[in-house]
Amino acid sequence: MHASTSAHASTTHATPSSHLSASSASPCPVPPPAPLPPSPSLTPSSPPASDAEDEPIKSYSKLQRWPLQGEPVCVICGRYGEYICDQTEHDVCSLECKAKDHLQSTVASSSEDIALAQQASAASSPSNNTSYTYREHEFITQLGQDQIDTLRQQLGLSVHGNQVCRPVIEFEHCNFPPTLCTNLKRAGYEAPTPIQMQMIPVGLMGRDILASADTGSGKTAAFLLPAVIRCMEQKDAPAALILTPTRELAVQIEKQAQELMFKLPQMKTALLVGGMPLPPQLHRLQQNVQVIIATPGRLLEIISQNAVNLGELKILILDEADTMLKMGFQQQVLEVLENCSPDRQTVLVSATIPDSIERFVQQLLRDPVRITVGEKNQPCSNVRQIVLWVEEPSKKKKLFQILNDSKLFQPPVLVFVDCRLGADLLSEAVHKITELECVAIHSEKPQSERTKILQGLLQGQYDVVVSTGVLGRGLDLVHVKLVVNFDMPSSMDEYVHQIGRAGRLGHRGTAITFINKNNKNLFWDLVKRVQPTGSLLPPQLLNSPYVQEQKRTEQRKHHDQNKVVTGDQILNLIRKHDRKKPRK
Repeated sequence: MHASTSAHASTTHATPSSHLSASSASPCPVPPPAPLPPSPSLTPSSPPASDAEDEPIKSYSKLQRWPLQGEPVCVICGRYGEYICDQTEHDVCSLECKAKDHLQSTVASSSEDIALAQQASAASSPSNNTSYTYREHEFITQLGQDQIDTLRQQLGLSVHGNQVCRPVIEFEHCNFPPTLCTNLKRAGYEAPTPIQMQMIPVGLMGRDILASADTGSGKTAAFLLPAVIRCMEQKDAPAALILTPTRELAVQIEKQAQELMFKLPQMKTALLVGGMPLPPQLHRLQQNVQVIIATPGRLLEIISQNAVNLGELKILILDEADTMLKMGFQQQVLEVLENCSPDRQTVLVSATIPDSIERFVQQLLRDPVRITVGEKNQPCSNVRQIVLWVEEPSKKKKLFQILNDSKLFQPPVLVFVDCRLGADLLSEAVHKITELECVAIHSEKPQSERTKILQGLLQGQYDVVVSTGVLGRGLDLVHVKLVVNFDMPSSMDEYVHQIGRAGRLGHRGTAITFINKNNKNLFWDLVKRVQPTGSLLPPQLLNSPYVQEQKRTEQRKHHDQNKVVTGDQILNLIRKHDRKKPRK
């Protein structure tokens, strides 16, 4: 994670419309000879203290102090990132580092950006005009319907809805503005994934969407690209709101949004999550931000202070929608929706869409397009699943055996447990017995510590991370190849999400799950989901009487549902009876 994102994650500091401007420092790396007086073109990255409002802007990095915990960090030298460079949107500590940052950015992007911009400009797309209208590309239009049906079938795409537009095959088929095309290339997006092929054009058409796809399938970019386009149409109020169930996921989404919005004029994000200071977040909202990424609790706190206007919202996105709509989140989501524009576009995205939230979905979405990639609510096909029968007293011993097995142990290993105390105790035991670098993460830890642990996991600083469900949703932990469910999750939907941490972005991984009689309520569901993949299941599970009992209960339920008489069936019976009556 680069420094500017880290700073946003820790303080969500302000990025006012006037920044460190080109007039305040030359783009060459040579700093000015003496400190300059305060200028309106220089804006601090966070609200200035009352006793430092008249302090001169620092010219040299050596005059700047080192950052405290949670403060923004200069991308050049690592000192306190007190200012923001308007050309790069990076945190810098002084005019000296601002000049160096601008020079590095110019040199790194000049040749590539010019070529990409020229190529994109040649397409029939809007160039510098902020207005955008999605039009189906000529290549897509020329395809026959049978070819489109075959394409969707090969991609595993299931699409339901009225007048659904066709999928794109390349990002160029979307006719994005040149700068956005450049950002896609720079961020490493070479070709769209199946969910992106269908979801992006539907999103650009302004349709409500209910999307379900494997973990790591590219859903975030699929909803961010339409959101960025909607924000280009509106500059004076937030146009996009993205709600997530966890702070870590919100930080990750903001990082991806900033990559796509790079160098787009007057495009800013605000990260509104708990566990971080509230004043910098309130200050950030005063700077004409276009995209808000938030957790429901902190957003409601800010709404109660009348500090944010969602009345002109163009698009609302609920990431990991099934978690967002479960008990505890459902009421908060409804309260947020009461403050949003009724004319908004609404997008619900998750790896699993349980039947239990279908009725609630119908209340949120208007004439939605339903997009599913792969089998609905099924585990990611890139993950090899191993299910082991392990009694409670033997769990730690079995985990130590796995960590000592050279064929299975591929650090970093992510171990899921069901409670905070269990995470701390198991982490201590792993470190003591195996001498591996191990750490625990859960919701009771301060956000600054959670952010540090997550960064360490991404950078390979830990051999083992023991986590509750806070890391089980949406995060791109691309280096994780092995997941161990030390405690079987409480639902199969959570199981799908947690084992998906080992199969991110097309990578293959392994998930090992410990089960015993304590998980008997999930036996049949586990058999149904794992057995079709060819994975061997323990005989204690397959021969359990609970499996047969749950199977019979499910069959009786389906049989009873088939016996239910609907209104249409009653009308048909009446019509048949009327036809059989003798006419007088």
